[in-house]
Amino acid sequence: MLPIPNLIVIYTFIVMGVGFAIAIYRVIKQEGSLWGDPSINPFLFYSGKVTMFICWGLTLLKAIFPDFGGVVVPLWISWPGACLLCIGTVVLLLSFYGLGPSLRYGLPEKETRLKTSGLYRFSRHPLYMGVFLVTFSCMIFFPNILNISVGLYCIAMQYLMIAGEEKFLAERFGTEWEVYKNKVRRFL
Repeated sequence: MLPIPNLIVIYTFIVMGVGFAIAIYRVIKQEGSLWGDPSINPFLFYSGKVTMFICWGLTLLKAIFPDFGGVVVPLWISWPGACLLCIGTVVLLLSFYGLGPSLRYGLPEKETRLKTSGLYRFSRHPLYMGVFLVTFSCMIFFPNILNISVGLYCIAMQYLMIAGEEKFLAERFGTEWEVYKNKVRRFL
């Protein structure tokens, strides 16, 4: 039998996957595409996304196969990682659904509205905050040098994407963005 934190991680990734699939299906059904333009250099953009999934995938493998990676992780480390993963997943999924049809893998090409409701009332980038929380949780749950390295690279690239998106938002929404930016923090 797997330890409870491992089961929490496995089930949380299942919930995350189902939540992503539903959100993506809705966007594609409504908008026809999920793709947008990279907010930064395409290599950095796509490598940041790929390393995110590598970090998350390695963590899922560690949860399923506790001996994976040659790192013995004590329960006192596994529990905080598993709990933070749950919190990050909730933030991530609420952010996905909060964006609705504006959700894109990159910058939207079509006209959109500035999102200021839901979690976006408290954070300008709750989706990225969710990504950061999930990635940090993965590095805690599976503190392997490879997992930590790809996790840190992912976080660095996501941070650059935020800067690119904020530049885009300033150009697209002008004063509306400036007012929102001055009222709401980047994260929390």
